[in-house]
Amino acid sequence: MVCNIATARGVYSEDTLYEFVNKYRGLSIYEIAKKLGWSCGKVHGIVKRLEEKGLVKTVVAIENNRVKRKVFPVDWIELLA
Repeated sequence: MVCNIATARGVYSEDTLYEFVNKYRGLSIYEIAKKLGWSCGKVHGIVKRLEEKGLVKTVVAIENNRVKRKVFPVDWIELLA
């Protein structure tokens, strides 16, 4: 089932993904892409840009012998620093 938040496109993609990550913490890039109805490449690119801006961080985890990159928002206290 695709979330309603996925309707935003273009310049709003970063904002949409950032809001989504804040709401659903710790999902993998694949899981985010599936829920939003976006490609993994698009999600990966936006996550990379958000990481460069210091808004999200990723953690590499191994589950069922698969490497997953989980995405978390940066804590608000770190944003103030």
